[in-house]
Amino acid sequence: GDWSSDVCSSDLITVVDGKSDAATQVSAVENFIAQKVDAIIIAPVDAKALEPEIKMAHDAKIPVINPCQLINGVDANINLNDVQYGQMGGEIAGQWIKDHLNGKAEVAILGFPQMQALIDRANGLKKGISSLAPNAKIVAEQPANTPETGMKAVETILQAHPNVKVIACTNDAGALGALQAVKAANKDSSDFCIVGLDATDQALAEIRKNGIYRGTVDIDPLGAGKLTIETCVKVIRGGAIKDMVKMQMKKVTIKNIKDYK
Repeated sequence: GDWSSDVCSSDLITVVDGKSDAATQVSAVENFIAQKVDAIIIAPVDAKALEPEIKMAHDAKIPVINPCQLINGVDANINLNDVQYGQMGGEIAGQWIKDHLNGKAEVAILGFPQMQALIDRANGLKKGISSLAPNAKIVAEQPANTPETGMKAVETILQAHPNVKVIACTNDAGALGALQAVKAANKDSSDFCIVGLDATDQALAEIRKNGIYRGTVDIDPLGAGKLTIETCVKVIRGGAIKDMVKMQMKKVTIKNIKDYK
């Protein structure tokens, strides 16, 4: 195709929804190869499952640009360190425990063990909490990555551990469900703390209310998308990029929520 000086024109981009299904993504990549596209951008559901397709693309002289979880053999990876990402959220929670709970608290973690990236984020959450509140105790860890699963998980956690005061989550979707469960249980006291990751619009709106949703971490998805396209153009023109292209991360709390409209 005819690539512009900075990014490609929108009519040259074909988008396929992977539907959180590895087989769908494999089929999509094979179709792109058959169509002889200039480059393929893919964030994998299952990185391992796509490795043969990366080789097929390269055999067809098509570069593969890979945002998020690394697929071995790609020409560029745009990513963040998921442990560090989680750690930044954990530090928000740890600071809250230090400042408002005398350094001691029962903590629940909402993770998602089906994906390595979210396992890393959960480990980062724990690391961030312990770095600032070493006396905090993690009493429960449940899988949750949607508002529905977050709500159900926290309902169960609060029944088993009624003294939980801090819930740290590997994404905002699960955290928003946690928020509803805490409110429904009438436990949304002034010293309660919920932290998510992703800086979704709903999460930012909750932080703006100065309630129990205390923070999230922003990776600027719009900027990350622009960075991915810019990286794609660079690879097409200049070849593979060895080092990981880093996404930016920033803590968001009531202190800087005014920076977000």
